[in-house]
Amino acid sequence: MALWRLWIAGLCVLLPVAASLAQPGNPQISASDIVVDWSADDGHVSRWLVRDHPKSDPDQWRSLISETGAGQQISRHLSLDIVTDGSWLPNAALPDSSDDPSSIVQRWVAADGSWQLEQRLEHAGVGYRLDLIIELTRVGTTGQPSARTTPIRLLLGPGLGEEPIEGLGIASNLYSFVEPVIRTAGSTERIPLSGLDDRLNDRLNDRHNNRHTVALSGAMDETWFGLNSRYFALLLNPVAGTDLGDVSFRLDESREPESLPSQYLPVVTVELEVAELAAGQSARWQFEVFSGPKSRAALTGTADASDYSGLLFHGLWRWMRGLSLGLLRVLEWLYGLVPSWGLAICLLAVLVRLILYPVARWALSSQQKFSDVQRRIQPEMARIKKKYKGGEQSERILQLYEKHGVSPLAGLKPLLIVLIQIPVFVALFHVLGQAFELRQASFLWMDSLAEPDRLFGFGFDLPFFGAYFNLLPVLMAISTLITIKLSPAPASSDAERRRQNIFMILMALAFFLLFYPFPSGMVLYWTIANVLHIVQARITPRPPAP
Repeated sequence: MALWRLWIAGLCVLLPVAASLAQPGNPQISASDIVVDWSADDGHVSRWLVRDHPKSDPDQWRSLISETGAGQQISRHLSLDIVTDGSWLPNAALPDSSDDPSSIVQRWVAADGSWQLEQRLEHAGVGYRLDLIIELTRVGTTGQPSARTTPIRLLLGPGLGEEPIEGLGIASNLYSFVEPVIRTAGSTERIPLSGLDDRLNDRLNDRHNNRHTVALSGAMDETWFGLNSRYFALLLNPVAGTDLGDVSFRLDESREPESLPSQYLPVVTVELEVAELAAGQSARWQFEVFSGPKSRAALTGTADASDYSGLLFHGLWRWMRGLSLGLLRVLEWLYGLVPSWGLAICLLAVLVRLILYPVARWALSSQQKFSDVQRRIQPEMARIKKKYKGGEQSERILQLYEKHGVSPLAGLKPLLIVLIQIPVFVALFHVLGQAFELRQASFLWMDSLAEPDRLFGFGFDLPFFGAYFNLLPVLMAISTLITIKLSPAPASSDAERRRQNIFMILMALAFFLLFYPFPSGMVLYWTIANVLHIVQARITPRPPAP
């Protein structure tokens, strides 16, 4: 009961804020988390705002309407293309709206008066969810049967209010994108409009003109589809009993040259199947609409609403997705201890190192023992290499290692620490690259841990690097170089030692280039992990010489 009182009190505070965002004179839905305005001129959505985050400041809102140029909005979100072909007329001033601020109603009649079409959009009473109801009624016996009328199509798009982020170099598409997505048979799949995904080949039947069509007939259990960007989603979830035809995904074809790039303007088209109706009969389609942030708090379902958390990390293997969700949980727990996402990432690196400490200590001790043995046997090793060749040389070297009680593979044991952390590294990459909770998490000089740290700008774009200097990849490369240098392989000559130094420099350079465009939170984690490795290598006692 106390939670209900708190929820009602929150609505009393937030509803005036939402109402102030609505455009005067336009039919609107005005709620604490969603504001939708319909233009009285053309019947299309003119404003679609969602609250930035369930726990964000009430004044932080995000627009889901794309702009192809300065002040040039394009939106067919939840519009019916049948009413724009000239055969349907508004039943009243378009659109007709109820006085309820949580509901919008639009009505049209066929030109011959034999059909009425109604579209109702209302807030579902659950965060970031709307109910969409479309009803077609045959009001007379004249006119064409419904099966012969123009197919009714529901449109979603184009775009989702996302724009390219400039200056991030090779990784720009990593940080800003809009993609169609669909969930059927318990699997969430992205729809790549630039090419086919083999995993969807059995469900795609139209591959022409960059249009992908998925037949949903008979596959409606736990099915939803729509558009998603890095941090936001607009999804349609057909309610049980709603008959649909094909769902098509394509890029908008009406954009002006030099406007928003076409890859930011995907469109979803849903065909509504209509059986033949007698006078007075109706066909009804109902959807739950999710429009909001891709945070777990917003996506998770309730007894009264569907669960869309399958959208999180959906491109990963099941076990990797589980690891990513687990890491996000751990990060949230650490964030509860220290209210800083940057410190939480540092503590995560410490926590992983503590868990791996017994293995790491054994590996480093074995490495040091192996290095000491190699130094002692270098003179004899050089004689064997000079005197013997081929298989006999390898056999004598193995005998030499066996004589001193070590394995030739002992020097690879420290790689276990790296190999064990690789899954954590990959999962953390996806957490920091996709988790909404880290979207605006700042730390030290970094504005966002989900983007490169951008210490300062160059004032111009460099190929690959972009327009900013990122400091963390430099620190990570230096720490990697030190880590490698702490466990060098023994060198039998100056030439071999020079080759080792060149290899270490190239390795550090490769890490620098690899990590340069990555989210700063991930580079921070890897840098802290390197520092902890260096500290552990310094404090691990060397084994006594035999």
